[in-house]
Amino acid sequence: METDEKQVMRNIASVRTRVGHTQESIAHKMGVSKRTIINMENHPFNYTIYKLNDYAKALGVNINEFFLPLNLTNSEKE
Repeated sequence: METDEKQVMRNIASVRTRVGHTQESIAHKMGVSKRTIINMENHPFNYTIYKLNDYAKALGVNINEFFLPLNLTNSEKE
């Protein structure tokens, strides 16, 4: 089963929220702009696997969490 970009987008934002980071806080932690984080969440396939791995490390999670189906809460699905 392929993972589509929309699922990855939802997963990245969901994982970031679950671990307690805002877009601003993770941008600061990674040393990038908030716009970069927004772009990574909205267009993850435009970034290298290495950049997404850096994002995962900054969140303290395994990059696999971005690509695996997650059980989202109703508020996260919207």
